[in-house]
Amino acid sequence: MLHAEVPEPEVPQLAPASDEGEKAISGFKVPEGFKMSLFAAEPMIANPVAFCLDDLGRVYVAETYRQGQGVEDNRGHNYWLIDDLAAQSVADRRAYILKHHPEAAQKYTQHDDRIRMLVDTDGDGKADQDTVFSSGYNDIVEGTGAGVLALDGSVYYTNIPHVWKLKDVDGDGVADEKKSLSEGYGVRFAFRGHDLHGLTLGPDGKIYFSIGDRGYNIEVNGTRLKDPGSGAVFRCNPDGSNLEVFCTGLRNPQELAFDDFGNLFTCDNNSDSGDQARWIYLVKDGHTGWNMAYQYLSDRGPWNREKLWHPHHEGQAAYIVPPILNISDGPSGLVYYPGTGFGKQFDGTFFLCDFRGGPANSGIRTFRMKSKGAGYELVDSEQFLWKCLVTDVDFGPDGAMYVSDWVDGWTGLNKGRIYRLTKDNPEDAKLIAEVKELLPSDFTTKPDEELQRLLGHADRRVRMKAQFALAAGDKLDVLKSVAADSSQPQLARLHAIWGIGQIAEGEAKIADRVKTVELLSTQLVKDEDPEVRAQVGRVLGELRVIYGLPELLEDENPRVQYFAMIGLGNAGPHGDPNQVIDRVAAILAKNADQDPVLRHGGVMAMAGMRSLQSLADLANHPSASVRIAAVVALRRLESPTVVRYLSDGNELVVLEAVRAIHDLPMESALPQAARLIDAGWKNDALLRRVLNANFRLGDPENAEAIARFAARSDMPEAMRLEALAMLETWDKPGQLDRVINFYRPLEERDRESAKEALATALPKLLTTDEAVRNKAAKLAASFGIKEVAPVLIGLATDAKQSDETRADAIAALVNVDPDKAKPIAQEALKSDQPLVRAVARDQLAKLMPVAAAKLLAEGIAADSTIERQQALATLASLKPAGSGEIVASAMEKLLSGQMPEDTRLDAIEAATAFKDSPEVSSLLEKYRLSLDPADPLAEYRVALAGGDFERGRRIFFEKTETSCVRCHRAMGTGGRVGPELDALGQTKSREYLLEAVVQPNAKIAEGFESILVLTVDGQTYSGVLKEETDEAVNLVDADGKLITIPQGDIEGRKSAKSPMPEDVYKHLSKSELRDLVQFLASLKKDGSAAGHE
Repeated sequence: MLHAEVPEPEVPQLAPASDEGEKAISGFKVPEGFKMSLFAAEPMIANPVAFCLDDLGRVYVAETYRQGQGVEDNRGHNYWLIDDLAAQSVADRRAYILKHHPEAAQKYTQHDDRIRMLVDTDGDGKADQDTVFSSGYNDIVEGTGAGVLALDGSVYYTNIPHVWKLKDVDGDGVADEKKSLSEGYGVRFAFRGHDLHGLTLGPDGKIYFSIGDRGYNIEVNGTRLKDPGSGAVFRCNPDGSNLEVFCTGLRNPQELAFDDFGNLFTCDNNSDSGDQARWIYLVKDGHTGWNMAYQYLSDRGPWNREKLWHPHHEGQAAYIVPPILNISDGPSGLVYYPGTGFGKQFDGTFFLCDFRGGPANSGIRTFRMKSKGAGYELVDSEQFLWKCLVTDVDFGPDGAMYVSDWVDGWTGLNKGRIYRLTKDNPEDAKLIAEVKELLPSDFTTKPDEELQRLLGHADRRVRMKAQFALAAGDKLDVLKSVAADSSQPQLARLHAIWGIGQIAEGEAKIADRVKTVELLSTQLVKDEDPEVRAQVGRVLGELRVIYGLPELLEDENPRVQYFAMIGLGNAGPHGDPNQVIDRVAAILAKNADQDPVLRHGGVMAMAGMRSLQSLADLANHPSASVRIAAVVALRRLESPTVVRYLSDGNELVVLEAVRAIHDLPMESALPQAARLIDAGWKNDALLRRVLNANFRLGDPENAEAIARFAARSDMPEAMRLEALAMLETWDKPGQLDRVINFYRPLEERDRESAKEALATALPKLLTTDEAVRNKAAKLAASFGIKEVAPVLIGLATDAKQSDETRADAIAALVNVDPDKAKPIAQEALKSDQPLVRAVARDQLAKLMPVAAAKLLAEGIAADSTIERQQALATLASLKPAGSGEIVASAMEKLLSGQMPEDTRLDAIEAATAFKDSPEVSSLLEKYRLSLDPADPLAEYRVALAGGDFERGRRIFFEKTETSCVRCHRAMGTGGRVGPELDALGQTKSREYLLEAVVQPNAKIAEGFESILVLTVDGQTYSGVLKEETDEAVNLVDADGKLITIPQGDIEGRKSAKSPMPEDVYKHLSKSELRDLVQFLASLKKDGSAAGHE
């Protein structure tokens, strides 16, 4: 429950009225034959996340004013990440918010989310009346309010942690009634925008909605729906009853849309790691593979390693239903063409908003679905409306498309617009007028004959209203007559079938349901139209009526087979389960894992029979596809019986079984999975889990098994290194799982068992490949295993070894035998490898504290960057006698311009460590005063040189707080929201790169800066800046035409902000900033990088 005492929020201060919204239209790329007009703009509306229209054309807008002001994001709060990953309920999240921020009860409640209602009272296509329909959503666990649906006089509103039902009883534009239909959504913060949203009405009369990976924990009539780390789709009756999870494993399915055939789709956002957004056919009980814990693994763990986000491919995990296609970069709003307004050429079309933080490369895409087996493929993909920062899209009762515009940026400018798109001279003008009149009318009073006719109407909204009215009126005979009549339009028959299903669902007794759907189960299962047969299977299965389903299971059409299998699984055990399982196995064997949707149906049918013995017996089936499906079915049942499949001869079968045991987890089966460590499998995903099973079990024999594996030269190097990393952290195994990053804390344990295991395997480890050998030697030294000393001496003194190998060996030797290390380090100071000299000096300073200051002073004066930087870092860390004077000398050199550019930051950081010294403190202050206050980059210019390429690469691709790879592509990986960065180092200066991070709006990359130009003669031009010279400004307008405007003709201009967040640099230390600049400066044209400089 929400706390009763929540302070009143502040009234939001919206941007004043202006003509910006009207002028912006000239910059949009509007499809030919259409007209764009402004329906509403600030201050009538601001920060529109989503919107809907009711049957009268009134617009309800979900507005947010809490982004970063109560609706938080883990990227800005890494200190509470473990608490977030550990949270199991909304109450847990409230508790850790207050633990870290006791002031949150005041700070996080200052602003609210709200619903705004916009009305066009005079029918001129522009809103002239607005009211705050509902507000005050400002509790510390609330937000973002991101979904709104008007239905039958009520407004549904999804705002974590609630689904609300609101009603304006007295017609004043303000909700008088407010009821929570369910609560418990948003267990975690995860990322902003991963909210409760997607409200839409299904053909079954139920309300569907989605949540991002903020998770849920909801009590429903004594049972619990719980998954704290996954996004999901739910459905319930309009009164909130019969709430259920429809499918799961999603990341951020912002919007949902049904097609004309009752299929549900979404576009799910990517994880900012080079993966791509996914267009998904949402199937009942499907899992699409994501968990929010993956987000905080630098490589996203299984998500990227196992290609879970890719469309279906051979060898892909079988427990997921993969996406149809990777498309879009910032999917948000989504709608399916209802059938009127744009003409028949748009029948079957989806409209998807692509939100990328700035208008220049955002807009609306269109595409269609084409049947492919039991699923679909995407065709006819095009950019429909472009260069507008769209958040949502919907169709009104007037035949127009409505579009919400966020205007600019990511967090909201307290501006917002709703635009209206209409077709010029629409050929269906009469139909548009008819729909506009029909939608607000009372369908429950219409004659049966009219409702029957309307079941075949061109507009799906009209068809649904006719269906629902007939179902609500219990007009079974009317619906049966249409469903059975093959001369009726196909869609009319489908709506009739769905209506029959609605009536049957209202029957309490199964016998009554069977009677109600007798036409479906006896006659229509044989219909000539395969889509009719498929929908019959869907309805029978939803009702758990088994009659007719076995006949549909024998159908040759894969879509019909799919619904039959889903239905049989939903109906549960009946008769001899082996009859169903054998028939399903035959279908899956023939499918051979080619159609993942069909496989999912088979899995659900098998699991629904709940016969563990039958599923275990399938281990002897000749088809690997059948055995894989049986494993996934056992996973669904969370049955340790799955261990039967660990001895399978097929790697993919074994992998699927290990996934089930490890990932759920099935603790009792973990020892059997761990024993596979000696089985010889080389699959990465399999080995990671087998190794981790041993790591988690944590007994001495498990440590021995891990060390033994690390010593095997026939195993993959990466996995051998992972095994050694496990031994390294054996005593402090941590709170997060090594493979999937779930919060699964392990207690600290004795390090001795890991040490003994390593010592036993050491002889083999020290005679193996270089990377494993070096890692093992360092680890042995850290354990104090003195037998490793001769090997370390050999590596440290071998000039043929790489500089990293020699440097690591010297440092390791100091740990295990400092007496022998000292002369070797002294000799290493003569090496021709700078890194070796730097590390040798660092280690000698630790071994010889009396001589440390002199040694480090020599390092600061060295020719190589690494030696200077390392010496200053060591000086700041050890603070040996006399070091204050050395640091002061370094600062004096910096102030006089004698310090090399690549070491200036190191000198400042060393001086900061000595700030208690009056002399050093004075020099630091002198440095600060020397900075040009007029230069916004002055403080950061020390980051221009001296960075490390590899560290910069990791920041770019892996640092969650900055998420560079979310928007930018480099070295062949990354998003396409912002400009590609390959060749950046060859075309831009380091100062440009620094400025781009610290001040992204100073110079926006070519092709990404949108500007509005007003000329002296009153003309307005909008477009993307192509080039600017002293003589003219060259723009590319929305139609791709080049417009040249003389500078003398320009009276005024306005640029849109860069989509790049302005505070990125705040999440970087200056050292990290320097490393990032080094990485960017090293990028070459061919997509490679120059590496260290």
